[in-house]
Amino acid sequence: MKFNRIFSSHTVFAANKPIRIYGEGEGSGILEFAGQTRDIVCENGFWYTELPPMNYGGPYTLKLISNGVETVLDDIFVGVVLLCAGQSNIELRLSETNTPKESYESNEALRIFEVDKITKNPLFTAEDGWVKADKDTVYNWTAIGYLAGMDISRDKGVAVGIINCNQGASIIESWVPEGTFEKIGIDIPADKKGYNHYYEPYQKWNKNGMLYEKQLRQVFPFSLSGVIWYQGESDSAGEETYVYDRELCELIRVWRDAFKDEGLQFYVIQIADFRPKNDPSRDLEAWARVQEAQLRVQGMTNNVVTVKCADVCESDNIHPPTKTLLSRRVADKIKELQWK
Repeated sequence: MKFNRIFSSHTVFAANKPIRIYGEGEGSGILEFAGQTRDIVCENGFWYTELPPMNYGGPYTLKLISNGVETVLDDIFVGVVLLCAGQSNIELRLSETNTPKESYESNEALRIFEVDKITKNPLFTAEDGWVKADKDTVYNWTAIGYLAGMDISRDKGVAVGIINCNQGASIIESWVPEGTFEKIGIDIPADKKGYNHYYEPYQKWNKNGMLYEKQLRQVFPFSLSGVIWYQGESDSAGEETYVYDRELCELIRVWRDAFKDEGLQFYVIQIADFRPKNDPSRDLEAWARVQEAQLRVQGMTNNVVTVKCADVCESDNIHPPTKTLLSRRVADKIKELQWK
């Protein structure tokens, strides 16, 4: 018996959420964590157990004893766990922003888990497990994840775990099971959608349901404190701009089901203004419709906060390099809801 790859030394569990622990193998065993013990049995090659919610704290040791083999994971904390999902602006690495390199910091309480992506991270993979923030390697972290996580960890004195699961140029349909939107009456022909839907190089990940199955499924059903969702640029053209709010609400419902958390908090970052010079062909009205849809979503379903970024980001770059102020704004919203 062994743990799923999402469990390693330095794991962060979400405070005040069920602690779900699972893995693969055969036979039976004993799981020990924070003074609690569970007997576990594999069924059809998998095992699963759930411990009651815990408050912020650590470090703890997580131990699995099976078939005479003892596996021990140490430096485990209970804190804030944030899933960073969406497309290129949440994927954007710290080194790709204008954050001064001399400000990069190590932080024992800030950790990242990188899912195996269709487009690989050259530094981290899921096999590395949870990795602590080190000033010499954080340049390759999601900038928003690092900056918001650092803010929360410093201010609240808790461990923060970032799960990085995103893909540049991804469409929203790729993040839900195939056929999800058709079930709610949305079936837009391909020629009525934006360019990223059919651009051949992006077909590696932009088929309906692809990122849901290949990337997001790696995280189920790990408990989360919240989801930072930053996506919409790839859906900012064509007829989809008129239904993006319904699509995003359905994505939130589907993800909450998958994570077994009907109140899972979503922090939706509204796409920045984008007015490139010398590009009169860009449909600014369609772009604005997506922004308006993202703003409406917080009133259409519970536990959703839309975070504006247009006033703190550049408008002449589809990947605004200024992420510090936006990340602080995201962190403030998370702290507001997590400690209300």
